[in-house]
Amino acid sequence: MNKFLRVAPYFYGAAMVAFGVIQLVTQNFLSSLLQVPPAFPLRWISMLLSSAIFILTGLSIVFNIRRQLALVGVGALLAIFLLALQLPALLMNLHNANDWAVTFEGVMLTSGAFIIAAGLPDETLISRRWNRTIHVLAMIGHYLFALSLFVFCIQHIMYFDYILSLIPTWMPVRMVLDYVVVVGYLLCGISFVIGQRVGLAATWLGIMFFLWILLLHAPRAIGKWNVETEWTSLFVALAVCGVAFSTAQRNHHGHPARVVALQADNGRESGMSFVAKGDKT
Repeated sequence: MNKFLRVAPYFYGAAMVAFGVIQLVTQNFLSSLLQVPPAFPLRWISMLLSSAIFILTGLSIVFNIRRQLALVGVGALLAIFLLALQLPALLMNLHNANDWAVTFEGVMLTSGAFIIAAGLPDETLISRRWNRTIHVLAMIGHYLFALSLFVFCIQHIMYFDYILSLIPTWMPVRMVLDYVVVVGYLLCGISFVIGQRVGLAATWLGIMFFLWILLLHAPRAIGKWNVETEWTSLFVALAVCGVAFSTAQRNHHGHPARVVALQADNGRESGMSFVAKGDKT
C-alpha cells in the first residue's frame, strides 16, 4: 500500500497539467474553479501565464525536476486566485452554495500544493528559512484542508437530495452511499484536526475520491467530452486524491499530521518536521 501511496504527487501533477491544457483548449480560465470576471485586466495574457504555470508544475512533478519549487509556485498562484477572486465572491454571496464549493475546492488545491511540497526533499537548498516557511505553510494548509472537509460535509447534508441525484442510478443503496460520504468527510476532518489515525483517515479519503473518479467523474466527463466543467471536476478530484494520499504516505509509519518546529541536532538545518506522537495506522 505504501508503494501505491508514493504515486500521490503524480496525481496532483497530472491534474495541474490537465488544468493548463483545458485552459489552452478552451481559451478561457477554468470556469467552474477560477471564475475570473470578463473585465479582468490582461485577462487573456493572465490565462496563458496561469496555463503555463499549471503545465510546467505538472511536468516538474512528473519528471522529478525541482518539484518542491514548482509546487510552491503553483500554490502561490492558486492562493492569489483564492484571495483575490474566490473568497471575495463568497463573502459577497454567503448564501450561494456554488461559491462555497468553488472557494473550498480552491482551499484544498492551494493547501495541497504546500502539503505535498513539505513532504519532498529540499531540492532548492536556498536557505534554512525556505524549508521552515514551506513547513509552516503546510501546517496551515493541513488545518485549512480539514476545514474544507467540514464545509463539504455540511454542504452534503444541506443539499443531500442534489448529491444523491449525482450518484449513478445503477449503483445499489445510493442513499446509504450518500450518508457514507457525509460520515467520511466528518471523521476525516476530525482525525486531521486532533492528529489521531491521520494515516488511516487520509488513506480512506483518498480511496473515496479515487472511486469517485472511476465511478462518477470519468464516466460523466467521457459522456460529455466537450463540457469543460466536467473535465475540471474530474481533475479537481484527482488533485484532492493526490493530496489525501500524500498525507497518508507521510503519516503511514506513525507520524502525526501536526507540524511542530524542531531545531536540527547537527546544526546544518533548522526547520519544521513531523514528530511521531503515536498515530498508528
